[in-house]
Amino acid sequence: MRCPVGPSCVVSIKSDDGPTLDLIDAVLAARADEIKRTRKGRVWDVWIKGRPIHVSVADSPPILSLYAGCNGREDYDALRQISKALASALGGLASEPEK
Repeated sequence: MRCPVGPSCVVSIKSDDGPTLDLIDAVLAARADEIKRTRKGRVWDVWIKGRPIHVSVADSPPILSLYAGCNGREDYDALRQISKALASALGGLASEPEK
C-alpha cells in the first residue's frame, strides 16, 4: 500500500559546496536507519524508524528540502528531528513541518 505524500519542510543553508554536501550526508547517515544516495550527492532517501524521508538540495539560493513519505504523527516527528539536526550542524534554520 502506498502512503500519501506527507509533510514537508526546508532548512536554510549557506552553501551547496562539497564540504556542505559531505556534512549533510554525514548527519543523515548518523541519524537514519537506512540511506540511499544519488551519484551526484544532492539527493537522499532515508528511513528513520521505518518512516521514509526524501531530502534534496536546490540552489539559487541554496536550500535543503525535506519531504515525508507518509502523513502520520510519526512522520512529522521524524521530519522535525532530522531537519533540526541538519539545521544545527549547518548553522541554518529549519521550518516547521507542514502539509
